[in-house]
Amino acid sequence: MTATGPLPDLSDQERRLIVLVAASASHDQISADDEAAVDPGGVRSAIELLLAKTRTRTVLQLAAWASAHRIVTSPVRPSAALTIKPQLPPRLLQILQGWAAGRSTPELTADWGIAPSTMRTYTKTLLTQLGVDSQLQASVVGVLAGLTTLNDIEPAWPADPPGHDVEQHRRAP
Repeated sequence: MTATGPLPDLSDQERRLIVLVAASASHDQISADDEAAVDPGGVRSAIELLLAKTRTRTVLQLAAWASAHRIVTSPVRPSAALTIKPQLPPRLLQILQGWAAGRSTPELTADWGIAPSTMRTYTKTLLTQLGVDSQLQASVVGVLAGLTTLNDIEPAWPADPPGHDVEQHRRAP
C-alpha cells in the first residue's frame, strides 16, 4: 500500500526544523540551532512553508505527520505510552485524532458543543494518560504508540507508510 502522494523532498534543514517544532522549541531556540539554518526573523515563515510543503494545517498535525513518516522518532521525554499502549476513552482518542488531523482545540470544542472548561479537563487528562507535557508531544506519542495512524492525519493516506512497524517502533527507546 502506498500513500496518495510522494513524501515531499525535504532538505536536512527542513527535517531538523520539523524535529525542533515537534519538540516544542521556541523561535529563539530554532533560530539558534545551526542545523536548522533559520534566521531569527524567518522562523514563522519557515514553519508556514513547511506546513504548505507537507500539506499539514497546524504544527500539531505536522508533528503527527512527521512521526508517522519517522522524521520524528521519539518524544522529548520518555513516555510510558510507548511501552504500554493506553486504553483511552473514546472522547480522548477523538481529541488526539482531531489534533493529528489538523483540528485546533477551539474547533474541536465547537464541533462537539462542549464548554472550553470541559475541553481543558479532557486535554489535561489526555496529557496525563500519555505522560506528556504538551499537545505537540501528545501528537508525537499518539502516532508512535499506534493510537493515531497516517490516515487519521490525512484520510486519503494509508494507515501506515510502507514498511512501518508499529510494534517495533513501540519498543524503540
